[in-house]
Amino acid sequence: MKRRTFLRGVLAGPALLASACQANLSGPSLALSHTSGMNVLCINIDDMPANVLGCYGHTIVQTPHMDRFSRTAMRFARCYCQVPIGYPSRSSFLTGLRPETTGIYDDTDPLDQRLPAETRSLPELLGQYGIYTVNIGNVFGTPGRATRRLDAFDRLEFSPLPEEYTGESRGLPPELQDEPESHESEKQKARLTAHVLEQLARQKRQFFLSLDFTAPWEPSRCPDEYRRRYDPDTIPLPQARPEEDASVPTVGKRFGRDDRALNGSYEGARTDEDVRQAIRSYYGCVSFIDAQIGVVLEALEHAGLSNETIVIIFGANGIQLGEHGLWSNSTLFEQCTRVPLLIRVPGVTTKGTACDEIVELVDLLPTLCELLVIPPPDRLEGTSLAPLLADPRQPWKLAAFTVCSTDRYIGCSVRTKRWRYTDWQVRETSLREFELYDLDSDPWEQTNVARDDGCRNQRTILANLLQRGWQVAHQRRGPSPGTPANPASYRAGRILW
Repeated sequence: MKRRTFLRGVLAGPALLASACQANLSGPSLALSHTSGMNVLCINIDDMPANVLGCYGHTIVQTPHMDRFSRTAMRFARCYCQVPIGYPSRSSFLTGLRPETTGIYDDTDPLDQRLPAETRSLPELLGQYGIYTVNIGNVFGTPGRATRRLDAFDRLEFSPLPEEYTGESRGLPPELQDEPESHESEKQKARLTAHVLEQLARQKRQFFLSLDFTAPWEPSRCPDEYRRRYDPDTIPLPQARPEEDASVPTVGKRFGRDDRALNGSYEGARTDEDVRQAIRSYYGCVSFIDAQIGVVLEALEHAGLSNETIVIIFGANGIQLGEHGLWSNSTLFEQCTRVPLLIRVPGVTTKGTACDEIVELVDLLPTLCELLVIPPPDRLEGTSLAPLLADPRQPWKLAAFTVCSTDRYIGCSVRTKRWRYTDWQVRETSLREFELYDLDSDPWEQTNVARDDGCRNQRTILANLLQRGWQVAHQRRGPSPGTPANPASYRAGRILW
């Protein structure tokens, strides 16, 4: 069975309902004309789960710059990615479309060939309205996968240039080329971004600047000075010990397979000492990236742009750090799907506020369209967060949806505030597996209750919610999913016991 065929069956008809769903959540119109001329600085980080940042409650990892920024911004406590892999996740964010529409599920899928021809990405949209677009990093992957999309940027740095690229690529100034080690490319990205911000401030042109960091992806890129900040003896062993998992299917744990080797990454950490050293390196990478974000935010302030720039910092996807015995991304557990999202909009967001409503990365493109007062594309599968930025306490989405797919298996997951339900199909064996977790009582998703008689009704409700897809997620939350207004509507028998 092909990925698209299966996914269309699980998430039926989302594009046909996009406009109606958008209207349901638009709420009262906001007076945002004063934001229309603002700049946008968007910082995305691969393999960055929400639970590793100090501002999200971690007590060991040192992230002073993001913590400080969170006190000036709005922190979204329940943000979820649409694919737990960096490149497909960014493809969704930059188009406002879910992977079922983009056709991008893993790092090998070519965006130019899969994306509907009429789709306009964020840089293409903004460029039409005279906004100068810059990308520093591989936000759309290599040119072989997204040549036409990369062409939309006015300036590309730290990215392979497409053939016949007509935009700018000035490269690193000589004064920034004094870092000898490969992991210092992330430091160079930050310093170049600071340099570009100074240029843009002098030119007084409205801009969209996207900065992509990838250092947490492998601990060998962690500079020693940041690794040494952490004493491995004080690092707790991972939660969710695999021997304590109850009825968790092997497909949910990637059949025990990891993609990475210990000398370059995390897989292979088997002894307690190995585990602590691997986590130590990851924590060091996070602190290293936090320091680079500090360089960029300081440059924004120094250039006098803070009061006229929308700043968005988010994780493109999460990662497993030993939970369930796993050391990579590409799972549908909370550690891979829940990501940090911090947004500061001068004059709109209240400093240091938190939003506990469910949001998704696919919501970012329509949010920027509304804030910049730019007509959104005809086809959008995200919902503008602008109303939440003004009032984070209003009810919002019922659920978030994430897809994990490779040539071997497909998993579709729905996350409400209390529950996660996942439907897996394994192609090689035609095996169907289900997961259901009550995260109120089981926050580490170790007790799969999908087959428990007492959870039959809840599973049926969530299975139907998953099948109805984000159509329901985009409706204002009314009664709890556990107490539907019309229970008979859930007895259509889509999932049989």
